[in-house]
Amino acid sequence: MDKTDHLAQVQDYWNQRSHGFSDAINEELDSQLGKEWIDRFSELFGEEPMDILDDGAGAGFFSMILGSQGHRVTSIDYSAEMVEYIKTNMKNRGLSCMAYQMDAQDLAFEDSSFDAVVQRNVMWNLDHPEIAYSEIYRVLRPGGIFFIDDGNHYLSAHDEEYAKEAEARKAQFEAMKKSADVSPGSHYKHNPENVDFSIIEKIAVEQPLSFQRRPQWDLDQMIRLGFKDISVQIDGEGLPKHFLIVARKPR
Repeated sequence: MDKTDHLAQVQDYWNQRSHGFSDAINEELDSQLGKEWIDRFSELFGEEPMDILDDGAGAGFFSMILGSQGHRVTSIDYSAEMVEYIKTNMKNRGLSCMAYQMDAQDLAFEDSSFDAVVQRNVMWNLDHPEIAYSEIYRVLRPGGIFFIDDGNHYLSAHDEEYAKEAEARKAQFEAMKKSADVSPGSHYKHNPENVDFSIIEKIAVEQPLSFQRRPQWDLDQMIRLGFKDISVQIDGEGLPKHFLIVARKPR
């Protein structure tokens, strides 16, 4: 499958999921989890308005938070339907932003356009995540901040250690899906289109980052590009599954 065909598959899936995805992130934003994100970004970016790119914004979870904190937000996503939900969600909360349908691997912005770039669960979708990293570095201004929230979502399909841990957690995972009605922002709860989640799972397991242990891979990319002041937070115990990284482009 060539890049064009694969991008079309990914785009089609997220177009189908856009309604439920938007419902999920709005519920999450209005929960305690949302408050924790609001506090995190307030601490990271401060009160001075910044030009911030929400890179692969989905339906605009980070965009809504950052916009509410007075930042000038530009949002991009490869799904045209998600972009429409970004606009709607921002408008519904009395916020403004510029939102575009765009490939994170080919950003249509000038060099040094943003004070910060934020990204949430985007890299694992991509054919060439190393190019997406280069694009982020390119569009950041000197001294700019990059924040990424991601994880080893499908590594268990290829890594024996992760596979064993995933098998041990299987019953817990199935119980979590059944109790999705008590989990704010659960995407298993919010799926009015009845989209088959296995569609993206089948695509994702063959993506480059499903073969890589993260966040080490991400740290290698950041070092390659020249990011400085890199800090990593790994959640939970055992093998790294979910992580946050903050890094800065040198001045």
